[in-house]
Amino acid sequence: MKTLNLAQALKQKNRLAGEIARGREIVQRENSRKESQAARADVRAVFEANVARSRELADFKGAIAAANAGVVTGARGIYGKLNLQAELRGLIAFVKGLNTKEGAELERVGFLSRDEATRTVYVATITRDEVDRLVAAYQVEIEQLQDEIDEFNATTRITITA
Repeated sequence: MKTLNLAQALKQKNRLAGEIARGREIVQRENSRKESQAARADVRAVFEANVARSRELADFKGAIAAANAGVVTGARGIYGKLNLQAELRGLIAFVKGLNTKEGAELERVGFLSRDEATRTVYVATITRDEVDRLVAAYQVEIEQLQDEIDEFNATTRITITA
């Protein structure tokens, strides 16, 4: 646990968001490749680091929102849960759009009557089955967070001067 001023936290949040965007670009570009091509990145490591950064970003967003709302001590409460939910939804959208092409395909090279068919084998680091498992796991976590948010909403009282 470290203490930062709000300006430092905002800079860190923006840095994390940039790292997440770059990591997603790498995973998207490198996840499915021709078997004959050398891997240009450790897709698994980049993806796992990206998930960790997304969770860290949610923490920063929750801490910043809580500070802006005047809550500066203790747990981040509802803000942290709402931000983690948003990051998990973003991860779901990202992995659902991930290129997971695998297997052999015939590709045509050349023009018209001179076309030559070549067999190309694609491999994916993060497979379609894994995407399905990740989406299901993230969805369960989102639902658990939603239950906590619903409980907060049902039990938290506010005073409004009307």
